[in-house]
Amino acid sequence: MRKGETIVKWIKGQRISWLGHLERMEKDRMSKKIFTQELEGTRRRGRPRKRWKEEVERDLLVLDVRRWRELVADRKKWRNILRQVKAHSELQCQLKKKKKKKLSAWPFL
Repeated sequence: MRKGETIVKWIKGQRISWLGHLERMEKDRMSKKIFTQELEGTRRRGRPRKRWKEEVERDLLVLDVRRWRELVADRKKWRNILRQVKAHSELQCQLKKKKKKKLSAWPFL
């Protein structure tokens, strides 16, 4: 990590870097097979779990990177994207702020 870089930014940068490695890998490697595999079956009820690939693609959308699969092939362009990740301010952790309840001295109010 560099000075002034948060852990969240660093992790997101590493994820985007790994995405580039995965996309350039040969198809017979296990990591690439797992990355491209589509699962069959049904999910449990409730909100779908966040997937790694969807989170990385969302980070790329924040950076306004379109057609990332084409950019991965050109290593210089991909390296510039990784530099943008380190300089971008909106790639911080997106936490929801909870509203604080106003406490009253009168419980019936």
